[in-house]
Amino acid sequence: MMSSLGVIGQVASDGLIGNAALAPVSELITKVLVLVRDTIHAAKDVIYDQESLRELSKYLENIRPILTELNNKNVRETQTIRQSLGILERELKAAKNVIDTCSQKSKFYLLLNCRNIVKQLQDITREIGHALSLLPLSALDVSLAIRQKTDKLCKDMQNAEFKAAVAEEEIVDKIESGIRERHTDSVYANKLLLQIAKVVGVPTDTSALKQEYEEFKRDMEDTILRKKNEAEALQMEQIIGLLRCADVASSAKERDKIYYEKRLSLGSHSLPPLQSFYCPISREVMEDPVEISSCQTFDRSSIERWFAEGHTTCPMTNQVLISKELRPNIILRRSIEEWKDRNTMVTIASLKPNLDSDEEQTVLYALNELLRLSEEKEKHRQWIGAEGYICILVGLLGRNKPLIRNRTLALLCSLIKDNSHNKVKIAEVDHAIDFIVRSLARDIGEGMKAVELLLELSKDMAVCEQIGKGQGCILLLVTMSNSDNPKAAKDAKEVLENLPYSEHNVVQMAQANYFKPLIQNLREGKSLLVRVNGIIKYKPHINIALGTHIRVTHDRIPLFHQFRVSVA
Repeated sequence: MMSSLGVIGQVASDGLIGNAALAPVSELITKVLVLVRDTIHAAKDVIYDQESLRELSKYLENIRPILTELNNKNVRETQTIRQSLGILERELKAAKNVIDTCSQKSKFYLLLNCRNIVKQLQDITREIGHALSLLPLSALDVSLAIRQKTDKLCKDMQNAEFKAAVAEEEIVDKIESGIRERHTDSVYANKLLLQIAKVVGVPTDTSALKQEYEEFKRDMEDTILRKKNEAEALQMEQIIGLLRCADVASSAKERDKIYYEKRLSLGSHSLPPLQSFYCPISREVMEDPVEISSCQTFDRSSIERWFAEGHTTCPMTNQVLISKELRPNIILRRSIEEWKDRNTMVTIASLKPNLDSDEEQTVLYALNELLRLSEEKEKHRQWIGAEGYICILVGLLGRNKPLIRNRTLALLCSLIKDNSHNKVKIAEVDHAIDFIVRSLARDIGEGMKAVELLLELSKDMAVCEQIGKGQGCILLLVTMSNSDNPKAAKDAKEVLENLPYSEHNVVQMAQANYFKPLIQNLREGKSLLVRVNGIIKYKPHINIALGTHIRVTHDRIPLFHQFRVSVA
């Protein structure tokens, strides 16, 4: 530990106490008390409430009476007292600096840096405890109670262990796992962002998430520019890279541009796998390469089967293994994934001409391959959308080929699964909803696929508004909701429930004898332009006898109608 004179010299040379060496001890104590007060107040202003900040504030509150009593005494000046006060000032300023930085950062930033923040606050707390232990209270005229309180406080602070909350640790672990395993799909990033939002108390609607993400991104980029620690800066860049895959992180055009630029750099031919990609046991490209104690790599499923058969040697060297521990070969796994991604991008691009073919089997082959890739990974769905397939696929729904229409509906439904960008792309294609609605009116098999597609689309509010505008859509949905096919009826009812209860939709549903939205609007006293057996404008006075009749009357307008209804 640094000597007393060394610490005083260090404190003075760091400019932490300025001219404190010439100031009376009472002035130094007052200055430290002010810092204690300011630090406690600053901690309350941090937008994200962390347990470590509360713990530090509690310790500082307990220091106040100790320093206050010292300030009320005519404490004789010694080097040890000055040393203690110098360290206190230095650490309180450091704490204030950490807290001020936290108060300027977004909630996402604070959570993702919780371990670093907690470590800094813990170190500061321990140093403050050490500074207090230097005070020669036994030689000073202070009460026994204060001495005992100080002794206990010093021990507690020097042994303080701050930890991030369990929920925070889980999020950080997932971030590190995502970086380590190179997750690049939006499903993973979307779920991660939602979990982060829930932990820090941010609303989970798209606009709030996007705003918080943008603030977090600015904080991270600013920190990267200021960081001298290259490893920490690299980690922050990796975190941004991981969360950049989330839907709120970038627009569809930005993501498509990134994909297209990468795809154009790959050429037009697939590459064969490297020899090192093959598992020595299965002779197939590895899915999950792991290394055993002989430093040989195998696919996990193959080597686990080898061990399960009772073998205790390496399949390659026949060397007796010291353990059966399996270590993920992350570098090789990344190389295999990059090779697969490259070839998948090339394959997706190469299938496009097939969809223009007049040969039904050629078109079906391309649709089946795209569907297979779409079902494999979420990022494939994004790539297919970026390649410009959505508009082509909507056009295929107009063909007079039932097999092609059915496969196209299945592919479109797969492409919009957990992908809001592709949903918007479908809605942006002229007459896309009308094409889907036409399939509702065809045979039950095609109709089921069409309503399944509409159900997925209806989960996005921006797209949902367009569904009700499709010609004949609501009438066909109501008809299907009464179908003998349980799944078709269930999906149709869910679509109707998802549609906004706008005037247009409510009227269309009422005309199709689906009265639930109308009843809800009437209950709320909403004014509607109702079109049933003619056009009637009214601001209704309503009497509703649930399960019996609805009578809607208006001055100077004949009795509107009388419905027998069943209200769920």
